[in-house]
Amino acid sequence: MSQTQQSPAAGVSTAARIVTETTAPAVLVGILLLLQPLLSPGVTWVQGIVAAGFTVGLPFLMILWLKRRGAVTDHHVGVRSQRAPILAASAVSIGIGALALVLLDAPAVLFGEIGGVFIGLILCMAANLVWKLSVHSAVAAYVGLMLLAPLPVFGPALALMLASATGWSRVKLGDHTSTQVLAGHLAGCVAFAAALLLP
Repeated sequence: MSQTQQSPAAGVSTAARIVTETTAPAVLVGILLLLQPLLSPGVTWVQGIVAAGFTVGLPFLMILWLKRRGAVTDHHVGVRSQRAPILAASAVSIGIGALALVLLDAPAVLFGEIGGVFIGLILCMAANLVWKLSVHSAVAAYVGLMLLAPLPVFGPALALMLASATGWSRVKLGDHTSTQVLAGHLAGCVAFAAALLLP
């Protein structure tokens, strides 16, 4: 095989890596919150940007800083023991963001969105104290249900496809087992149900 040719297995691994990176929690939650001015009446662009910045922007910058210092192994924080402090700091950042949104007089629907993310974060943090639950899968299920399920005709199917593709990529790359992915999906569904009750 020439150096320019790629084996089928390598091609599948590359596809899995692309899916994992494009469906990373920071990417999906960032998209969800930044689109709120288009999806939810009364949400301004400033409020959406503030929500996204405190919910995923600052926590992700913190992860990159810790990775540069060697405190975490990678930007997905693949080592379970490294996750609890990251998730706890993310929860604090979300809390500060919520206070900023109060000052910006944000509508209840936006607090419902970030509240659902917060609940999902707490569920994942609790599980990851003893077990490596897939945060990717939890977020994919939550965002898929929030963004895609309300669409007519194919919405629920698209939400399922997003969650399934994300879970497949995590298993294919050896970052999680199927059980860890399914547990993540369950956590995302619980967070979604909770978010519907919050506003």
